Amino acid sequence: MTMFTFQAWKLWNENNSVALLNPVISNPCFQSEISRCIHVGLLCVQEFVKDRPSMPTIISMLNSEIVDLPTPKQPAFTERQNNSGEESSQQSQKRCSINYVTVTIPEGR
Repeated sequence: MTMFTFQAWKLWNENNSVALLNPVISNPCFQSEISRCIHVGLLCVQEFVKDRPSMPTIISMLNSEIVDLPTPKQPAFTERQNNSGEESSQQSQKRCSINYVTVTIPEGR
């Protein structure tokens, strides 16, 4: 998971997603729209594909046709935490991504 996704997830859970915005370029008039975009973005990076919205649903969400957005679940590529938010001793000993990724870099002959 990218650091930005981790930060967005963390701040969203703290009800402070507007902290992601650069204060120099952010306009308070647009904060609710920006928060909505962050919320939809977090829905799109949920761990399980079945939980992610379809493209038509995303468009409806961004156009505010869907008023009540579902609560996003944990994004992919995050380290699991137990319910109290603290890592267990076993988890802290073995830190790894919950996703398996293979990267192939094609090269010419």
